[in-house]
Amino acid sequence: MRCIGKGAESARMFCGIMNLPPPPTKFSKYNHILLQATRKTCEHSMAEAVREAVDENDGKRDLSVAVDGSWQKRGFSSKNGLVTVTSVDTGKVIDVEVFSKHCICPNKTKHLQNCKINFEGYSGKMKVAGALSIFQRSQSLYNVRYTKYLGDGDSKAFTSIVENKVYGDHCSVEKLEWIGHVMKRMGTHLRSLKTKMRGQKLSDGKPLCGRNRLTEAEIDRLQAYYGLAIRRNLSSMKDMQQAIWAILLHKLSTDEKFQHGFCPSDTDTWCKFKKAELLGETYHHKNSLPVDVVEAMRPVFRELANPELLKKCLHGGTQNPNESVNNVIWSRVRKKKFVQLEVLSLGTYDTVSSFNMGNVSKLEILRKMCIEPADYTVQAMECLDKQRLLRAKYYCLQKTKEVRKEKDLKERKKIMSY
Repeated sequence: MRCIGKGAESARMFCGIMNLPPPPTKFSKYNHILLQATRKTCEHSMAEAVREAVDENDGKRDLSVAVDGSWQKRGFSSKNGLVTVTSVDTGKVIDVEVFSKHCICPNKTKHLQNCKINFEGYSGKMKVAGALSIFQRSQSLYNVRYTKYLGDGDSKAFTSIVENKVYGDHCSVEKLEWIGHVMKRMGTHLRSLKTKMRGQKLSDGKPLCGRNRLTEAEIDRLQAYYGLAIRRNLSSMKDMQQAIWAILLHKLSTDEKFQHGFCPSDTDTWCKFKKAELLGETYHHKNSLPVDVVEAMRPVFRELANPELLKKCLHGGTQNPNESVNNVIWSRVRKKKFVQLEVLSLGTYDTVSSFNMGNVSKLEILRKMCIEPADYTVQAMECLDKQRLLRAKYYCLQKTKEVRKEKDLKERKKIMSY
């Protein structure tokens, strides 16, 4: 039942409908057995994931990892949280840490033997503690070092790892940036610029925002273009910088004065002026921005085209695997209902095993509990895995991506129209 995000009540309902004996009223004994089997399967799957990451890294044992934290409740007041670490090269989970600060003891300063609490402090520090613990045990557990840290804007966990010198004085951990978060900085900076210059007029006597100027729609477009400029030039930081400045100059271009020197000039160029030039046609600029607006945005582009920032984006990795794992965990351990550490750990280990190995991991869990899976069970798990792979291939098709983009665009326009 935990595999589908259900608990004891759902088990009783299922047994009643299927005319089966009711499940036991006390689950703790069985939960413990299941937890041990699930943990062993999870550890095996993570060890295999590390081996694959090393192979993908040409046998080198210094790995790039993505670190992310997640909490059962928003607002850093959650009693439960977890930290996942995935390989940037393979996307598989290579380590996980589960935390709970729920205490059942009458005396909170003196915990009972059966108390499940394993973290004290404010919830936001769970990510810091989890990341530090995972990095510290990487060598003893897998004989690898996590020398590149891919994380979000919150750098407290990374700072803690650096300050503690987890791999000694001669090996430092490098911070990588997720392109998705870096891309959002363009939107954040431009919106901050709008707020800062509200009520002020530029040298042309008009405000920064307004029709045919820096609107919300224009900011969204510039943010998307900035992200594409990074993603399309992962092989060269110089090309990445040039592509970013091409956005600004492209917006500055008019029929009288066009500035497309940085725009790509190959056959599949995104620049309509260059495309028209290749075809020998005339192009009329339609979506240019006034010079004063572009000049006001120039400091933002200068900051976000900084080589030190772009250097951290050359890897092209994302935290999408972490986000995906977290999403599956909270679909099995519902956020709406509080659970204790044992149940959260069970859901986490089961999710990680399935994420790394597929649904066949459940067969391994059964075997570890000395239950040999029957033919129908094996067939069902294999069938589910095949369907999952087919679904993943479908979602990766270019046509499917375009449909999703169009749908997202319509939703965004609908929201902005309110």
